[in-house]
Amino acid sequence: MLNTETTLRSKRELIEKFIQENLPVITDIDEVASAFDQFWIEERQKAFLQLVAEEKLSAERTEKLIEDYLFAERAPIRDEVLAPLLRSAADFTGAEKTGDRILHRILDFVETFINGMAG
Repeated sequence: MLNTETTLRSKRELIEKFIQENLPVITDIDEVASAFDQFWIEERQKAFLQLVAEEKLSAERTEKLIEDYLFAERAPIRDEVLAPLLRSAADFTGAEKTGDRILHRILDFVETFINGMAG
C-alpha cells in the first residue's frame, strides 16, 4: 500500500521507521494510534528544526510562511521564501537558486508531514 498510494509515498520511510522501531514494543493495540501521533509530532519537529538550521532560516518566519501557504492553498513566491532567511537576501548572490531550493524543501516538508495527516 505504501508503494502504490500516491499520498503516502512521501511518508513511506517514516511509516516504515515507526513500524520497525515502535510496533515491536507496543503491547496494547489501543496504544498504536497515540504512539504513532507522538512519533509523527517528534519527527515533524526534528525535520523542521533541521530545515531551518541547514538553510539558516528564522523558525518563526518559516512557520508563518507554512501557515500562510496552508491557509491560502497557494505556493509561496521566491521573495516570500527568501524573507525567512536570517541574513539579508539582498546581500548574497544566487538568491534565485537559493529561493528555489528552499521553496522545494518547504513544499516537501508540507507534503510529508502535513498533507494527508489528520490533526
